[in-house]
Amino acid sequence: MIQKVFIVITILCVLSCSDKKTILPENIGNTTSEKFDLKKFNDNKIDSIYEYALQDTVIKLYEGKDQYKKELISDNHSFKRTFVYDKTTNLLVNQFSHFYGMPVGIWKSYDEKGVLISWKNYDENFDFSVKELIPMLKKDLQIDLINDTNYQSLLIDRFLYKRLFLFTSYCYVVQLNLMEGTRTIKIDGNTGEILSDIKTFAEE
Repeated sequence: MIQKVFIVITILCVLSCSDKKTILPENIGNTTSEKFDLKKFNDNKIDSIYEYALQDTVIKLYEGKDQYKKELISDNHSFKRTFVYDKTTNLLVNQFSHFYGMPVGIWKSYDEKGVLISWKNYDENFDFSVKELIPMLKKDLQIDLINDTNYQSLLIDRFLYKRLFLFTSYCYVVQLNLMEGTRTIKIDGNTGEILSDIKTFAEE
């Protein structure tokens, strides 16, 4: 009987793993020719920084000792995409994204010739992205992660956790720091189920 249970659990684990999203390097491009817009930067920079707005996105260009950097900040400063360029060739060498400080999307690194040398998909193992999580929380819990002004600060992260015997799953954890205390919400990263919603009130 124990052997049969073990076999069933193993099969379910294999099926679960096979459902995970896997993005191969060829799907994200093996090379890049993107370069830092040096002329635009030099024509407009003030103290090694040039900042401007394009529709709803704030664009910041920086100059460092060995690199140039471009940041695209959108959705009320919640999303930030960062591009790092080699100062000698002006070619893109690193690309990464954050949502309130949490790594999201595919991070990429390129060599001096623009060839992809490493990548990491931070959305892997999750069946929906942060951009899909935002309307889910707004609909189910009336929480707006982008425009809500009812909380003082917001923290969000993703974790691997044990839910059942020998089974592991992935979840989002959102922590809202409110005037009256803290609200912590855990969401299943595969089903979207609200696993817990706990409020801790501050002591007077």
